[in-house]
Amino acid sequence: MNSYRRALTFLNSLLNFEQISRAHARSWNLKRMRELQRRFGHPERGIFTVVIGGTKGKGSTGYFLSEILRQSGLRVGFYSSPHLEGPRERIWINRRPVSQKDFSRGLLRIKKKLGPSGPDFTYFEILTLLASILFKEKNVDTAVFEVGMGGRLDATHTLPAKLVILTPIHFDHEAFLGNTLAKIAGEKAAILVPGRDVVTAPQEKEVRPVIRRVARRRKCRISLPLRLQGMKVGLLGDFQKLNAALAIRAAQILRDRYQFPVTKDAILKGVCSKHWPGRMELFKGRPPILLDGAHNPKSIAALVRNLKKLFGGRSIIFIFGTSRDKRYDQMIPLLAKVSKICILTRAKTPRAREVSSLLSLARNHFKLSFPASTSREALGLARRLARPGDLIVVTGSFYLVGEVRSQCRR
Repeated sequence: MNSYRRALTFLNSLLNFEQISRAHARSWNLKRMRELQRRFGHPERGIFTVVIGGTKGKGSTGYFLSEILRQSGLRVGFYSSPHLEGPRERIWINRRPVSQKDFSRGLLRIKKKLGPSGPDFTYFEILTLLASILFKEKNVDTAVFEVGMGGRLDATHTLPAKLVILTPIHFDHEAFLGNTLAKIAGEKAAILVPGRDVVTAPQEKEVRPVIRRVARRRKCRISLPLRLQGMKVGLLGDFQKLNAALAIRAAQILRDRYQFPVTKDAILKGVCSKHWPGRMELFKGRPPILLDGAHNPKSIAALVRNLKKLFGGRSIIFIFGTSRDKRYDQMIPLLAKVSKICILTRAKTPRAREVSSLLSLARNHFKLSFPASTSREALGLARRLARPGDLIVVTGSFYLVGEVRSQCRR
């Protein structure tokens, strides 16, 4: 077995909260992450870090900020989740995933040093540690870390962030974070660092006072993004303008407070970058296929709005699947506003919702709805059903998008 396979075997042997719908409360804590950092000499302390939390747009905001800083001549690390096709996608340096060699060497070094205690740590914790180690080894000038889930008890909360960004906060992961927007906002706003800056998107009415209260208590400086007028954004979707505006405001703070060499030209080039997989990503062909990892009602609503704007004259065939903890009962009716055909399937993850429950609801909203046991079967069926001019849209789950994306690239 080669080193990359051995590294993946170790990684996949660990508890992965992304693959389960619920976890015991005692499993959700920061003790393990802090212990990892201690054992490995606190690699996170040698990195200038920006942390991004929220519900919608974390990855895209991090991507834009990373690109702005890269265009400014800096060496930039970017840590995001989940991955679409392979875990190396989570750790980027200057727009590229880390090499198989570095990924394998880092993971196997961690495995060796931990010894029998390795399985005591989680998938996300080990990858967060690996990102810190590799970013420090590669001498990045700054690293942008996307929060995995929530904030207060997320492994990224142990990082010494100089700047925090909060994207729009909505309902998501209620089983872990709470069943009200105020509770969810409390979990996510917990990442604010005392005395540091926070850039926040315009938030829902229930969310705003929570962020203000935490910021006031911790003496954080709050900034809002400016509206982008006449500025082009490289990624599809009108919602990307807010993500770009958050990134621009963060870059300006890094310039003004920490003397980062951010120029107007770097900002313009950074927000025009287009390579961010799985987010309104269009594969041209006959028929064309659009991939979007929208996985909650707000994101689905944004997808539907942009399908009307960008592809209003086309008939749409949806391929939809989602996780058990997602509000599919709100998502499916939204999709039916722009389509008559939906194919229901599930990704290869234990969290995936059964096709039967999706199908029973879809039949009440779509003229035609079909079950498919796998993403491959769903894509094949969609291609057979498509007529000239039709558009296939895959959404509901990053896991599903990742599976279909690997098929589109072959």
